[in-house]
Amino acid sequence: MIKRRDLRTIWNSNGLFTGSGYATFMRDLLGRLSKDGWPIAHIAFWGLEGSSVYLKDYPDIKVYPKMNDAWGADGMVHHAKDFKADVVFSMQDVWPLNEEFLKQVKIFIPYCPIDKAPVPPGVLNKLRYANRIITFSRFGQKELEKKGFTSTLIVEGTDTNIFKPIDGMQAKKDLGLPQNVFLFVMVAANKENPPRKGFQEALEAFKMFNDKHPSSGILFQVQQPGPGGFPIKGFADHLGIGNKMIFTNDYTAIWGGGSQFINKLYNACDVLLHPSQTEGFGLTVIEAASAGIPAIVNNCTSMPEMVVDGKTGLICDADKPRWTNDNSYVYPANVKSLYSKMEETHTMVTNNRDGIAKACRDHIIKNYNIDTQVKEKWVPFLTSLQDELLTKPQTSATLNPPK
Repeated sequence: MIKRRDLRTIWNSNGLFTGSGYATFMRDLLGRLSKDGWPIAHIAFWGLEGSSVYLKDYPDIKVYPKMNDAWGADGMVHHAKDFKADVVFSMQDVWPLNEEFLKQVKIFIPYCPIDKAPVPPGVLNKLRYANRIITFSRFGQKELEKKGFTSTLIVEGTDTNIFKPIDGMQAKKDLGLPQNVFLFVMVAANKENPPRKGFQEALEAFKMFNDKHPSSGILFQVQQPGPGGFPIKGFADHLGIGNKMIFTNDYTAIWGGGSQFINKLYNACDVLLHPSQTEGFGLTVIEAASAGIPAIVNNCTSMPEMVVDGKTGLICDADKPRWTNDNSYVYPANVKSLYSKMEETHTMVTNNRDGIAKACRDHIIKNYNIDTQVKEKWVPFLTSLQDELLTKPQTSATLNPPK
């Protein structure tokens, strides 16, 4: 039976050739959908300017550049028309999208993070232009339901053929890391202060941990701050643990490495630290678990969904929430609780490294394998959309969610 692949889609996000979390997932998803026969284009609102390109590894995906709007909203109108797209998808925060352009998009389906409770008004206002909504997490889906929005849940996934267990000692040797040090790792962007990724709480908790375990350290795949970022090195020096910090160089943190390099980082370490104050999903948590590495996450937003508490990681308590200028909460991790979970993971990994690694890997294979998700979630979703849009008259009543 010949598969019908007529639906033309264009996806606005970080350039799939760049190094962000969104780019990594776009690369995994769009590459697989294109190989399955779907006509796909991509708007790289971050990562490409001046000209459209085709990439060697994705020869059938036309990659359009950013136009004038910093978040790609104008491209969602004009590039979509050029590609003759039936549907415009986005994978990004929706609150900064220009509503004057959103009004002109024929069929708009955001695949969007919901990372706060309550959902900020700025997010809800832009979602009113969506014909359908796809959410990353059960948390996001439930928070939207509270505001009267229906969404489809398709969680992010990871390439388990790239993120996988390898020889940890050899990985440390390759990276020039000390062999007999218990290493935490943080893989994150450093863009704001207070730091959304929980750098301050992580360092304060690690200070307590290192006092009892001097042969320990933290490896950071994190760029040092530009304007507005958090001074990780400076704060570590202030706490007296600067000599326990290991950094990939800033150039590698921003530009280099790729997924294979990140997998080697995970395998060279023992535990991922991910105590974010807010998170729409937390891709590094499932990447690390796919490599057999447990994570410590904060008990807020989507993050508790990423781990099986006590088996593939631990969940620390959140501290008193802080109300932010978008009229919602963020949740700093409780430092004492975070320290306690660091002690627990140290015991877990020291006593049963192989068992923990197997539990982590099995959890991802079962729940977050990108190949399974494309086959069981994305292809059926696009097929249903194709049948609806290309065989029936299009009316706003058939697609618009409750307002």
